[in-house]
Amino acid sequence: MFKKGFFLLFFFALLGLFLSVQLGYWQKRGSEKVFIIQKGDNYSSIARKLEDEKIIYSERALRWYGRYLRPGAKLQRGEFGLYEGMSVPELFRVLSTGKPLEYKVTIPEGYNIFQIAELLESKGFGKKEQYLRLIRDPQLIEQLPQEFLLPTKPSSLEGFLFPDTYHLQKVHTEEEILGFFIRHFTQVWSSLQSQLRTATISVGKSMTAYEILILASIVEKETGAGFERPLIASVFENRLVKRMRLQTDPTVIYGRWVSQGSWDGNIRFKDLKENNPYNTYTNYGLPPGPIASPGKNAVLAVLNPAESDYLYFVSKNDGTHIFSKTYKDHSSAVQKTQLSPGAKEGKSWRDLPEDQKAR
Repeated sequence: MFKKGFFLLFFFALLGLFLSVQLGYWQKRGSEKVFIIQKGDNYSSIARKLEDEKIIYSERALRWYGRYLRPGAKLQRGEFGLYEGMSVPELFRVLSTGKPLEYKVTIPEGYNIFQIAELLESKGFGKKEQYLRLIRDPQLIEQLPQEFLLPTKPSSLEGFLFPDTYHLQKVHTEEEILGFFIRHFTQVWSSLQSQLRTATISVGKSMTAYEILILASIVEKETGAGFERPLIASVFENRLVKRMRLQTDPTVIYGRWVSQGSWDGNIRFKDLKENNPYNTYTNYGLPPGPIASPGKNAVLAVLNPAESDYLYFVSKNDGTHIFSKTYKDHSSAVQKTQLSPGAKEGKSWRDLPEDQKAR
């Protein structure tokens, strides 16, 4: 009896030792490694790759552990920080319930889709050309709030990729990332519904949700000072009421982006004469779509414009503007701020006090 008991004890001790070796409990912790599980990776390929990279001792041990001790548990897709010599139970816990690595990516207010696509590619989140193709995907456009789909659907996602800081994973596809932006836009837009319902904007007719977004994108691009937004919005709305052309440079610049896929930073006199849908020097009314992604405060400025009789404004070269009611006063302001020698020298919106900068 004693011998049988001793034999069983010895057997289980050997079995425990064998399993502890197989599961990696005795391995020495090595260097850190980044391990990625992509969509479509199966259990066997993941286990094989983990063994090849010396993160675990045995792929068979991982498959055995998952099959018999953690049945039904799934390994997550994502990027994980691991290290050589992890035990199988610890590794399984990280890959099945741990949080994948995420990276902060900030989309600045006023960026257009071309700039956003370039930024995302530079950070390692997909390809610019794929983003530019997907912005016209009808299935993604269908994910927009219903009020933007009537009476006609937008032709692209320009303006709907809400500017904010996002936590992204390298395994996210371009389509998934655009979906995150759209859903965040929808949440922000929903928070503005009460103000949208009570908005008293009138430019000869009530503005649609899409027209509000278009005008907000122009307001976003026109000022580097947050406190000026409602006044800028009032100028454009006053001009729309009087059926004057908006004559705003950012729309002309966006036309260059659309036609060439880039902009060299210079706007020329010939650009103001070019006949394209985004040229508000040659066309009346709003352009056919947003010219950038406006932030929440730019939308609020359009919903709650300042009360003014201003029809003109010109940059003071520091992010703020001189506003005028008459063309005569405007011409005088242009001469002073744009045409006089040294008027632009040494000035920048970055020198504004922090509480006056655009937010």
